[in-house]
Amino acid sequence: MNTTGSGTPPSAPVQPVERTLHGEPVVDDFGWMRDHADPRLRAYLEAEREYFDGYAQDLDPLVGELVAEAARRTAAGRSFSWRIGHHEYTTRPPDEGGRYTRYLRRDVRGTGEPEVVLDLGELADGHDFTRIGVFEPSPDGRLLAYSVDHVGYESYELRFRDLTTGTDLPRTRQETYYTGVWDASSAKFCYVVHDAAMRPYRVLAHDLTADPGAPDAVLWDERDEHFTTTVRATRTRDWLVVTNQSRTTTEELLLPAGDLTAPPRPVFPRRHGQVYFADHQRTAGQDRLVALVAEGREERRLVGLPLAELETQRWREILPRRPDTAWQRLDVFAAGLLLSGYRRGTTVFTLLGPDGRTRDITPDSPGGCLVFEGRRDALRVQMDQRTGYEADEVELAEHTLSAPPRHHRLSLRTGAHELLPPPAVTGFDPARFRTTKVFAESADGTAVPVTLAHRADVRPDGANPAVVSCYGAYERPWEPSFSQDVLSLLERGFVYAIAHVRGGGELGRCGWFDGSMAATPSSFHDLVAVRDHLVATGWAHPAGVVASGSCAGGVAVGQAYTDEPGKWAGIIAEAPAVDLLNAMLDEKLPLTINEWEEWGDPRDPAIYRSMRGYVAYENVSDRPRPPLLVTAYANDPRVLVHEPARWTAALRQADTHGNVILLRTELGDGGHHGPSGAAHVARAAAQLTAFAIDAATRSMTAADGGRVRGTPA
Repeated sequence: MNTTGSGTPPSAPVQPVERTLHGEPVVDDFGWMRDHADPRLRAYLEAEREYFDGYAQDLDPLVGELVAEAARRTAAGRSFSWRIGHHEYTTRPPDEGGRYTRYLRRDVRGTGEPEVVLDLGELADGHDFTRIGVFEPSPDGRLLAYSVDHVGYESYELRFRDLTTGTDLPRTRQETYYTGVWDASSAKFCYVVHDAAMRPYRVLAHDLTADPGAPDAVLWDERDEHFTTTVRATRTRDWLVVTNQSRTTTEELLLPAGDLTAPPRPVFPRRHGQVYFADHQRTAGQDRLVALVAEGREERRLVGLPLAELETQRWREILPRRPDTAWQRLDVFAAGLLLSGYRRGTTVFTLLGPDGRTRDITPDSPGGCLVFEGRRDALRVQMDQRTGYEADEVELAEHTLSAPPRHHRLSLRTGAHELLPPPAVTGFDPARFRTTKVFAESADGTAVPVTLAHRADVRPDGANPAVVSCYGAYERPWEPSFSQDVLSLLERGFVYAIAHVRGGGELGRCGWFDGSMAATPSSFHDLVAVRDHLVATGWAHPAGVVASGSCAGGVAVGQAYTDEPGKWAGIIAEAPAVDLLNAMLDEKLPLTINEWEEWGDPRDPAIYRSMRGYVAYENVSDRPRPPLLVTAYANDPRVLVHEPARWTAALRQADTHGNVILLRTELGDGGHHGPSGAAHVARAAAQLTAFAIDAATRSMTAADGGRVRGTPA
């Protein structure tokens, strides 16, 4: 490793490899990094981390200040609880000084205190990283199936706990995915395992009455590598659902929860381009299936048919698709059906009551976002089935960027909803901040929704530093939620914006299609349009805007850094997907084949030309650029560590302007979603916030010496 002192940026070894595709030869100096066993990669990552730590020393006072002020702020959250059988389960956040959540339950038939059934702090003892995958109590309350990952590679060990004694049983399963469900008898647990490419593909049933070493029954084995497989229960818990899902196609299979030997029954035949989510509803005199279904670019519509007529496939339309409404989720209860999604970039809930009438529920706050409580975990957006089927009401949580969630109680029978008492807060006053929604016009005329937050006294006077974040992939919305890090920016006079760019879900199916495959650069154009809109309307200083994106959001911010460096005061790229072309050419990498329907297969000449034009690693050049902070994780199974590392190395090799280029790699255990443990998470996030503050402050000062807000008001 070439270093001449702690202040000298490291350089990676060069080992040219030529790639020729579609008649175009390309020399890759850092292709060797794909071999994670090569000791040179570890040495380079360590050198980059040492360089980052040295650079970050100047930010340490601000980082400490940010961590301390976040600790002073508290907001009494509402614990999400759900009932299974005679027990109510809930989570409890870490005590002061603690690191991990605890899971508790109480017997609803008595008045006793809740008991701890799983303490993540105990599981984490002796480990740098701990994350829970499955947490599934059995219907009879005797057993708990849970899974744990201590590395970050999202390969979980499945365990079983006897809840009457609090001890784990001597039976485990390895290489499992974070999805699973009990059968009706509480004797068999259905789970999913992944293959060598981290693709969940096989559903098995473990019989807890059998010998621990006995082979588990295979319920489904998905051979098509474009598809991933999960398993869940219908909300009625009468049926198990095996879901095989590619980016463009769904197949769901029904199994009776009381008879896992029955042949699976497809809800719809597997049809390319058709996506859906189905659930079971008991109605007067018959059972029926209801499904939220879409084909191609069309928005989803609601259909149903009696379960006894499933083989006829004579589905009846319940609610037609609406061009202005992107329904993305369906929740089925005895009292009614609840659909949720987006309308013109704003969250909407549509309740279909037992009387057949529909009622729409929208956020009270202009920049708010209504979601089911418990849905914040992005890995479980469509998987949360815990609110009971017989419930007459549900709780909704209204999230904004600038205040803790407000909770609503919604009647499933009448549509009436009441605002529950607000949470108690200390250390800050939510009334001092505002969240709203505006629209920016992209290059092709598309109206891009923007969630905007600022301190109440901040005005659009052209003097404000700003951070703009984006995602833009997988038809997944980038929803606003309260964040200590965002609040620290707002208190310092920053404007914070979420650019709801195409590729995500806020603009519906068309918005996803228009931001994926060869149209992926639309996300970048939308991000730039949002930045320009904030500057033109006075919300942001032209030299004070920092762009931030993680994972798929790194595609847009990577292109922003490449093509429009003069528009940004700084760039934060968290585990960024900046090497998509090479990743999509390597079928052995995790997720590649499944991802072809999102980004495209570069063996297609049109996709290749598109990727060559926007992928950051393919377009490294030497020019003055804003400060760049890249993060990576040594055990990340989604954006493999060599991808951001190679980009960083190539940028350093090309740079003759002394650009600030930083790579912060978590070299220990920890995965795609970052470190675990409250203190580690807080410090890692504070470093990113401090970088944004420093970059915007320096850029604005250099531009005109104008008013820079760098301390809390």
